[in-house]
Order: sequence, then structure tokens, then C-alpha cells
Amino acid sequence: MSAFKITGLLLIAAFIFIIIQVYYYAINKQGRRLFINLLYLLTIVYIISQSVFYANSLPDYSPDEMAHISYIYYIKNTGEIIPHFENMNMFSNENAKWTTDCYVYHHDIVNYLCHPPLYYQIMGLVGGINDTESAIVVQIDKMRLRYFSLFIFAVGVCLLLYIGYSRLDKSKPWLHLMYTSSVTCVPIMAFEMCGVTNDSLALVTSCLCAIGLIRFCEAKRNLLTYFLIMFGIATSLLTKMTAATLCILMALIVLIVSIITERSVTKSIKKEFWICAPLLIIPGIYIAIIYSRYGTIQPTLAHIASEEYYRRSFFYTLPENRVSFGFLEYLGTYLNNFFLSWSGLVLEDLVASKVNPLAISTLPMELLWILPSFLFFVKPKHNNSLKLPVLAGWGAMIITFIIQFKNAYGLYLRNGYTGGSQARYYLPLIFALGLGATLLFESLLKDTGFNSETSETTISNIKEYRRNVLCNELIYLVALAYSLLLFYGNFPFFLLHY
Repeated sequence: MSAFKITGLLLIAAFIFIIIQVYYYAINKQGRRLFINLLYLLTIVYIISQSVFYANSLPDYSPDEMAHISYIYYIKNTGEIIPHFENMNMFSNENAKWTTDCYVYHHDIVNYLCHPPLYYQIMGLVGGINDTESAIVVQIDKMRLRYFSLFIFAVGVCLLLYIGYSRLDKSKPWLHLMYTSSVTCVPIMAFEMCGVTNDSLALVTSCLCAIGLIRFCEAKRNLLTYFLIMFGIATSLLTKMTAATLCILMALIVLIVSIITERSVTKSIKKEFWICAPLLIIPGIYIAIIYSRYGTIQPTLAHIASEEYYRRSFFYTLPENRVSFGFLEYLGTYLNNFFLSWSGLVLEDLVASKVNPLAISTLPMELLWILPSFLFFVKPKHNNSLKLPVLAGWGAMIITFIIQFKNAYGLYLRNGYTGGSQARYYLPLIFALGLGATLLFESLLKDTGFNSETSETTISNIKEYRRNVLCNELIYLVALAYSLLLFYGNFPFFLLHY
């Protein structure tokens, strides 16, 4: 048996051991807080270790990494704050033949990434990209760039886990295990973040916005709350438009629902709101400049270099090479590709992919998209103020998904491009899926009258007590089994099968 398979089995065994400890500390108060703290610490170490493993074992598979590095190089060389996208070129994906750390910069190939520049301005401070004596060969310290980008991702993971740590009931350790398992189960998260990508910063900015909105729903409507919301939206607009769309939609849903339910605008839009509103000026200036240049707030390769787009871009397929799909057939293919990329590693030339969206290693991850919707019909037991931000985040993801599908289908009809189904776009709001599933399971619990602090019960009817306890034990079992399947379908699955 290979070392990889042994590692995979050991990880599963370790998770089962943690499940046993969850049962123990659910009954015993002593050491419970320490156990929960260690659980979150282990989760951080585990997810970052995965990225480090991928960075060293599969170093050239992170999506669009050389395009991101090319963007950083352009910013570094030109000193432009807002780049002229049509002037950005591309490094080759493979290093020069005579060296392991030099790459050819192709001045005749236009970079297809037209993202906002905040991430690249930050990465430009790291160094690791140096010109050589040749006009087209550049020395790149990829690992230096990767590890700094991974540090940004680690900050995002800490914020993501903080949401569950600070809001879930600490008398129920199984809730925390389920949340940590849910928000870190998507394989592409650690796999993509091992490389240079602006998605690492998008996770940070979106989590800041989410924390602000959670505070808003908890009636903590002070300067810090509005700052977190505005700062999260502003930095998302300067990092990635998909993440910004998710944050803006989530914030709008929370605001509109709050105004309707509270029957007051002033309770939601306080003076602190207007104090923090100027944070949106800088992204507003960026959007205005980009729109004046390209006629759109999110330019694509077709906008900045139409000849390049039609001549050799993978976004355009020649009519004779196109695949013909009806709408329903295209929808089925799109959903299949989306969920396989959500639950697996689907990249060109990489064999470690999943093939069945209904397999035991994929279905639990896909259910994360469905479970939060049931919160419409139930009330969380411990923290009901979490319901609105969770549903707002989930709703923002669904709306954005529909918009992305519409754009992808239109691109397919016009240009024959069958891509655009990447699930990684939705990772910035994965807290809503994980927290939604966790709150749903908690809401199903029956009242046993048991106080975990005193180990006493207030229910005198023995039959009712036993019935409720049995029901709760089944819920615990299902929730922990679900967590185990989420854990297995991620890193252990690839260690065991590939």
C-alpha cells in the first residue's frame, strides 16, 4: 500500500476519533472549550497543509496562475495603478528550456485577465519577479509568490472559521465539527489557493462583508459593523467582480428584508452608514475609468483585443469544431460540469477528477447547495439572527449562479464556448452553505430539557424524554456521518484513489 493511501486512511481514522471526542465533550463540560479551540486550530492547519502539499506536488495546475503572474509583472514594470488591459501580455506556461525558474514573456499574446487591480498591487510588493539580460526572458520565484498568496488565503480561512466559532452554540461541539467540515470540504479551495490567484483575497474581502452583515442582523449597528460591510464591498469591487456581485446582492437582501420587517428605514440606515459610505468612492472611480475606456465595467478579451479573441483564444470555437446542444442538453452538461468542479478537481491534463455527480464522494457536497433553503421553514434553536444573513448569502449565490449560467449560455450560442461553469467563483460565500446546513440540523433537535452545564433535565415524563433523546441521537448520527462524508470526499478521496 502506498504512502498516500496510508495517509488517507489515517486522516479518516483521525476524523472518526474526533467524532468520538465530540460525543464525549457534548456530555462533559470540562475541557469542552479547549476541544472546540483545538478543532478550529486543526482545521486551519489541515486546509493550509493541503495547499502546501498541492503547491509542491502539483505545482502547475492552479487555474490561470501564469496569467495572474503576468498581471503582477505588468503592474510592477509599468507602475500603473489601473492597468491598460490591452497592453498586458502573457508569460509562457512552461519554463525556458535552459533553466527551471525563467519564463518567456510573449509580447504578441494579450493577457485575458481583466480583473480589478487590488490583489496584483499587493502581490507586486512581494518581489520574486526579475528581468534578465534578455528582453523576453524573466526570472520568476513562483514559490515566493505562492506562499504570500497562500498567506492571504490563510487570513481568509481564519475569518471564515471565525464566523462559526463566534456564533455557534459552544455547548454543542458537533455543530462546530459540522461547520468546519462544510466550509473546508470543497477540494478546489485548497487546490486553487496553492497557486497565485486573486480568489485568495476575494475570500478575505467577502468574509469581512459577511461578518459585518451578521453583526447588522444581531442589531449591533455601530460604526464597526457598517465599516466591515462597506470595506468588504469596496475591496471586493477592487479585487474580483464576481465576489463583489455576491457581496452586494447579499447586502441588498439583508437591507431590504430588514427595512420591510422592521418597517423603518432609519433603523437600518443610520448615520454610521453615511460615515462609512465614502469607502465606496475609490471603487466607484475605478469603475468609472474602466467604463470610460471599454464601455463596460468588466471588460473581457473580446473588448480589449478582439483579433486575439477570435484568432487563438479558447473562448472562441470555430464553427466547424463546435458541439451542438439543445437548451436542456446544455443545461444538463453545465450542471454536471459545475458540480464535478465543485466536488472534485477538474482541470486540463489532470486525472484526479470525479466522474459521477451522484457518487458518495460528490453528493454530500452538492447537497450543501440545497440544505440552506430549508431554513425558510424552520427557526434556528440558538441564534435566530443568523438566519437572515445565511439565507441572504445563499440567495446571492443562487442569483449569481443564474446570471453566470445566462452569460455562459449566451457565449455558447455566439461563440461555441462550453466553459464558464467554474464552481470556484462561489467560494467567497461558502460560509452561507456551511452555516445553513449546520443551523438546519440544529433546528431539528427535540427539547429534552437537558442542561449541558448542569447535566440535569427538566422533563419528568420518561417516555417523552427517551423519545426526544432517541430523535436527537439520530440527528447527531446523521450530522456527523454527513460531516465524515464531506471530509472523505475532499483530500482523503484523492489520496486513496489517485
